[in-house]
Amino acid sequence: MGKELKNEFSWSKSRDQTFHECLRKYYFQYYGGWGGWLKDADARIRQVYALKHLQTRQMWAGDHAHQCIEKILGFVRCRSEPPTEEEAVRKLLEDMREDFKDSRAGKYRKDPKRVCGLFEHEYALEISNDVWKATADHAEKCVRNFYHAPVLQKLRVLPAAAWLEIEERATFQLDGLKVYVQLDCAFKDSESVVIYDWKTGKTDAERNDIQLACYTLYAIEKWKVTAPQVTAVDLYLTDGSEVSRQLNAEELETVKDYIRDSADEMLFPLSNPEQNFAEEDAFDVTENESACRRCNFLKVCPKWAK
Repeated sequence: MGKELKNEFSWSKSRDQTFHECLRKYYFQYYGGWGGWLKDADARIRQVYALKHLQTRQMWAGDHAHQCIEKILGFVRCRSEPPTEEEAVRKLLEDMREDFKDSRAGKYRKDPKRVCGLFEHEYALEISNDVWKATADHAEKCVRNFYHAPVLQKLRVLPAAAWLEIEERATFQLDGLKVYVQLDCAFKDSESVVIYDWKTGKTDAERNDIQLACYTLYAIEKWKVTAPQVTAVDLYLTDGSEVSRQLNAEELETVKDYIRDSADEMLFPLSNPEQNFAEEDAFDVTENESACRRCNFLKVCPKWAK
């Protein structure tokens, strides 16, 4: 018998974003589907669990671009020759076609964590072939731009000891609170740590500053560096442009306070904060209907479910 999984409270930028978008969506995402992978789980819990794993076509394209880059860097880190640009793009599009067919066939409902499920299929949205092609074209463009990015050429000659992380889900502690981060790529450059974040969508300066601070705080704890020794770079794969930033101690303290306040807000609606136990009715439905239109949980939301 394995150890029983426990739904522990933690903080992440995406969790904070969901909390401020819609409290009921937040409940479904982090509480309502817990245990939905179990065969004897309640039908509604299993449904919420499946809906939780849906991706919009934009998320799907970005996810595939990230996966492709992660594989490329796996070869580079091992000093092996990575796939050529054409080979990588061909595999990317093959994988996306397989995902599309599986999703359209509804296979994800039996195994939502491992099989791709697209929001557009679950909700039977009428999406033209041209739009689907544009989605695949976007993922391809991101991968092609990565092949021509200066950072790839730098990583090709990076000493083995200078590599730190590629796409590892990790945590750091803030006053006993577990904060999740996932660095797309991190490496040493002399006495500094450089963290790259592959961006497949539009810029969002406010969210990026919070993310950058989390990366910096993680680097300080993990690699025993100081804030001035950490540089975070956003590489926008749609056009190949880079934006690099460093945060000072005052800026980091501001974000620490934000995380503390955000965590307190999240704990407030819980019926038992110590056990991280939540009840659905304590989480209100948003009045922002534009947010509703892209929500995975329309089928179970009391505002929309029929």
